[in-house]
Amino acid sequence: MKVLATIAIGDAQPGMRVADAIVDDNGRVLVPAGCDLTDSILHGLARREIAEFKIERDVEEDPVDREARLLRSTGQLDELFRKAGEGSETRQLYQAILGFRLEQSS
Repeated sequence: MKVLATIAIGDAQPGMRVADAIVDDNGRVLVPAGCDLTDSILHGLARREIAEFKIERDVEEDPVDREARLLRSTGQLDELFRKAGEGSETRQLYQAILGFRLEQSS
Protein backbone atom coordinates (compact mmCIF):
# COMPACT_ATOMS: atom_id res chain seq x y z
CA MET A 1 0.00 0.00 0.00
CA LYS A 2 1.29 3.47 -0.81
CA VAL A 3 1.25 6.20 1.83
CA LEU A 4 1.93 9.88 1.20
CA ALA A 5 4.03 11.78 3.72
CA THR A 6 5.35 15.32 3.84
CA ILE A 7 9.01 15.35 4.84
CA ALA A 8 11.63 18.00 5.43
CA ILE A 9 14.49 18.19 2.94
CA GLY A 10 16.88 17.13 5.71
CA ASP A 11 14.99 13.86 6.18
CA ALA A 12 14.93 12.99 2.48
CA GLN A 13 17.05 10.10 1.22
CA PRO A 14 18.12 9.05 -2.27
CA GLY A 15 15.70 6.50 -3.67
CA MET A 16 12.57 8.02 -2.15
CA ARG A 17 9.79 8.67 -4.67
CA VAL A 18 8.28 12.15 -5.06
CA ALA A 19 4.48 12.05 -4.70
CA ASP A 20 3.61 15.52 -6.04
CA ALA A 21 5.66 17.63 -8.40
CA ILE A 22 8.09 19.88 -6.55
CA VAL A 23 7.82 23.43 -7.89
CA ASP A 24 9.72 26.64 -7.25
CA ASP A 25 8.17 29.98 -6.24
CA ASN A 26 7.45 30.77 -9.90
CA GLY A 27 5.57 27.50 -10.44
CA ARG A 28 8.30 25.84 -12.50
CA VAL A 29 8.53 22.10 -11.97
CA LEU A 30 11.86 21.21 -10.40
CA VAL A 31 11.14 17.51 -9.87
CA PRO A 32 8.15 15.77 -11.49
CA ALA A 33 5.79 13.54 -9.53
CA GLY A 34 6.90 9.92 -9.52
CA CYS A 35 10.60 10.74 -9.79
CA ASP A 36 13.04 8.88 -7.53
CA LEU A 37 15.31 11.21 -5.59
CA THR A 38 19.07 11.19 -6.14
CA ASP A 39 21.88 12.95 -4.30
CA SER A 40 22.14 15.55 -7.06
CA ILE A 41 18.39 16.26 -6.98
CA LEU A 42 18.49 16.67 -3.20
CA HIS A 43 21.46 19.06 -3.44
CA GLY A 44 19.62 21.09 -6.09
CA LEU A 45 16.49 21.31 -3.94
CA ALA A 46 18.55 22.41 -0.94
CA ARG A 47 20.23 25.11 -3.06
CA ARG A 48 16.80 26.38 -4.07
CA GLU A 49 15.74 26.37 -0.41
CA ILE A 50 12.90 23.89 -0.86
CA ALA A 51 11.99 23.12 2.77
CA GLU A 52 9.63 20.15 2.40
CA PHE A 53 7.74 18.04 -0.12
CA LYS A 54 5.57 14.94 -0.37
CA ILE A 55 6.92 11.45 -0.95
CA GLU A 56 5.32 8.03 -1.48
CA ARG A 57 6.14 5.13 0.76
CA ASP A 58 5.19 1.51 0.37
CA VAL A 59 3.96 0.06 3.64
CA GLU A 60 2.67 -3.38 4.43
CA GLU A 61 -1.10 -3.26 4.74
CA ASP A 62 -2.96 -5.23 7.37
CA PRO A 63 -4.73 -8.12 5.58
CA VAL A 64 -7.94 -7.46 7.54
CA ASP A 65 -7.99 -3.81 6.40
CA ARG A 66 -7.30 -4.84 2.80
CA GLU A 67 -10.14 -7.36 2.85
CA ALA A 68 -12.51 -4.75 4.30
CA ARG A 69 -11.57 -2.29 1.51
CA LEU A 70 -12.04 -5.01 -1.08
CA LEU A 71 -15.50 -5.87 0.27
CA ARG A 72 -16.56 -2.21 0.34
CA SER A 73 -15.34 -1.60 -3.20
CA THR A 74 -16.87 -4.75 -4.65
CA GLY A 75 -20.18 -3.98 -2.89
CA GLN A 76 -20.26 -0.50 -4.43
CA LEU A 77 -19.32 -1.80 -7.87
CA ASP A 78 -21.85 -4.63 -7.68
CA GLU A 79 -24.53 -2.00 -7.05
CA LEU A 80 -23.32 0.16 -9.96
CA PHE A 81 -23.03 -2.80 -12.34
CA ARG A 82 -26.25 -4.58 -11.28
CA LYS A 83 -27.90 -4.00 -14.68
CA ALA A 84 -24.79 -4.02 -16.86
CA GLY A 85 -24.94 -7.66 -17.91
CA GLU A 86 -22.27 -10.33 -17.78
CA GLY A 87 -20.37 -9.70 -21.02
CA SER A 88 -16.59 -9.94 -21.15
CA GLU A 89 -16.26 -6.20 -21.75
CA THR A 90 -18.40 -5.49 -18.68
CA ARG A 91 -16.25 -7.79 -16.54
CA GLN A 92 -13.06 -6.16 -17.85
CA LEU A 93 -14.41 -2.71 -17.02
CA TYR A 94 -15.49 -3.91 -13.56
CA GLN A 95 -12.00 -5.32 -12.86
CA ALA A 96 -10.28 -2.19 -14.15
CA ILE A 97 -12.40 0.06 -11.93
CA LEU A 98 -11.91 -2.24 -8.94
CA GLY A 99 -8.14 -2.21 -9.43
CA PHE A 100 -8.13 1.56 -9.77
CA ARG A 101 -10.21 2.06 -6.64
CA LEU A 102 -8.04 -0.27 -4.59
CA GLU A 103 -4.90 1.49 -5.79
CA GLN A 104 -6.34 4.95 -5.07
CA SER A 105 -7.55 4.05 -1.59
CA SER A 106 -4.24 2.57 -0.56
